[in-house]
Amino acid sequence: MLTINLLPESARKVSPSTVEQFHRTPLMWIAVAGMVTLPLLLFVPLHLRRHRLQQLQATISLLEPKKARVETLQRSLQQLQAQEQAFRGLGAAGEGRWSRRLNTLSRVTPEGIWYTELELEANRGLLIQGSAVEQTGPERGSIARLVHDLKGDADFMAPFKDLQIESLKRVQEADQEIVQFTLTAMMAEEPK
Repeated sequence: MLTINLLPESARKVSPSTVEQFHRTPLMWIAVAGMVTLPLLLFVPLHLRRHRLQQLQATISLLEPKKARVETLQRSLQQLQAQEQAFRGLGAAGEGRWSRRLNTLSRVTPEGIWYTELELEANRGLLIQGSAVEQTGPERGSIARLVHDLKGDADFMAPFKDLQIESLKRVQEADQEIVQFTLTAMMAEEPK
């Protein structure tokens, strides 16, 4: 290619200025390459960390039900340990006393009453749940008689402040009327 410069000599440029040639210099190519690679270098680790975060969140969401089950088991274990402590504390005062109290409970239980749950906790006391067949005649009031007989036994009542009927509920099953009851005996300050 042939270039002809028709400008007077004083106005002619001998060579292009460095500013005009800057885009052709290696420094410019390095700057452009740096501008392209810097965002890539920042984006790749950021993308990898986001991906890792999503994986961890998915793992956490998979572990949530297991964590809930473990927490439930831990609460159950703590309750059982508290009950064990209550029984050990009560048993330390006299192993035979509780077997005698249970024998008393069996002995004074009127005909037609059965127990569905006996629960002893140090902070709540004794909870007795059961049912009774509704009776007529002299047998009527068997739950009240049970409470009266248990209150009258000093050995049975020794660790308790009081024994009360907490609830009564009448239920019809087939042709028989049944009374479901709950008795509570709060622990005395210092179990005997």
